[in-house]
Amino acid sequence: MSRQKMSVDQKVREEFPEFVAEVSSLETDALNGRLAQLSKALSDNEDAKDNDEELEQAKERASFLGSAYRDTAKAIKLKRRFITGMIRERGGE
Repeated sequence: MSRQKMSVDQKVREEFPEFVAEVSSLETDALNGRLAQLSKALSDNEDAKDNDEELEQAKERASFLGSAYRDTAKAIKLKRRFITGMIRERGGE
């Protein structure tokens, strides 16, 4: 599909055709069971992410490395706002 946003239905059918084939014939009770399984799998995945020490260390390192850029950007934006205020006070735009 071009740059248009795909619907959930289109995206799932394209990315997970086996899943679509599996669940299409299920009764509502079975779909509810499958939904519960997927919810549990998502919860387990989030727990694993939260307990991933290597990931946490990488995030901390990335945050540290990016701090100089964030601090510089904050200072530049603050200076720009200051100059913009001065221009407005002087009657400019």
